Amino acid sequence: MTSRPNSKKNSPLFSFLLCVFLCCTGLYSQKKKTPEIYLTPIFKVNYSDSTADKPQSKSWTNDYGQWIVVGDKDGPKLLKKDTLGWTSHSTINRAWHNLPNRADVWIKDDDAYIVLVSECALSTVRITYSQEQETYEHLWKANLPIPKECNSIETATLTQDSKGQFWVCADMNEKIMVWHSFNGKDWSSPITITDDINADDISLIVSLKKQVSVIWSNQNTETINEVIHYDGDAINNWSAPIIIQKGNNNADDHINATVFKNGVLALVTKNSVDKINQPQFVLRLRDKKGKWTNIPYEPLNSEMSPSRPIINHVQSGRIFEIHSVKNKKNNRYYLSVNEIISKKGRWQFKELVQLKTKINGKNGDATTSKASFKENEVKFIFFSDDLGNIYSFDFDNLQ
Repeated sequence: MTSRPNSKKNSPLFSFLLCVFLCCTGLYSQKKKTPEIYLTPIFKVNYSDSTADKPQSKSWTNDYGQWIVVGDKDGPKLLKKDTLGWTSHSTINRAWHNLPNRADVWIKDDDAYIVLVSECALSTVRITYSQEQETYEHLWKANLPIPKECNSIETATLTQDSKGQFWVCADMNEKIMVWHSFNGKDWSSPITITDDINADDISLIVSLKKQVSVIWSNQNTETINEVIHYDGDAINNWSAPIIIQKGNNNADDHINATVFKNGVLALVTKNSVDKINQPQFVLRLRDKKGKWTNIPYEPLNSEMSPSRPIINHVQSGRIFEIHSVKNKKNNRYYLSVNEIISKKGRWQFKELVQLKTKINGKNGDATTSKASFKENEVKFIFFSDDLGNIYSFDFDNLQ
């Protein structure tokens, strides 16, 4: 039996309606394109990647303005945002001439304590804000004791515990070490936390409630690790190592953290899996009792390679994650700004904007404040390129 020529299936009207339906369905299901913003530099230095390195926090906002410490060829530079844009603080910068140039900043009231890092050199400086002079004044600088056998230090971070005592943590050779000071100026000899890391591994020190936590990567053992010092204990009295995660190439030298008001710590790290369609990053949450939860995210694909994640949050609750992305087709870079959202126990990572520049070379090394963002203040992140340009973005500019 032959089919009827005017069958609904084969009618021109049916084909047209089917086409319209499929087109409309495709448009409806299409992923919304992430907005792109092209940024121009806020400042230029004679130093490549001047906002490095990964665990460090270089900027702060207070009642007196917005500030950042960046690296330069002849030492670190303090920049301030004013009516003319970002300008160099010449008096402070002269006092910092030829000091190590990569900084991590700890803010306490009107004081800024800063650890400065270069290969086999660690220094601390203290500046204080003079309300009479309406500017920061340099108070002192000090060098930390460095063992003679030092070959290299990649990075260092600084914190202060609830007793007012200061701690610096750094990788040196194949060791993780900490230094202690009662005043931020006079430092102990280094205390070895572990001596079995890869030369490529790094660490981070974070203040928690009545304790400080040292976290580090160990690519030799494929672990992310932690040790705890309880405030007031002897300076060499640390907990046994805690394994946050082990195996599956989960360790790499990319670590950054933020601490919430309720005592929960959020850590972002890169792993070494480096396989297409496999997550490159892990969000690691430490609850108030010290229990860790690991949440992989950001799969690697054939075109885009994500790297160097950092994290911060607004005190009202919003969590932001920022990382650099390399387009492997054209070798161009951009910063991906994401919001981390928890819904019914599930974590979502929503890309809000892509920050791009006009240069063809590398850019990245995102950094922000160690403190969380206040709701009624600007919320700056910064990054730099390999030509010495520095860029900034305020989260309040997000639509």
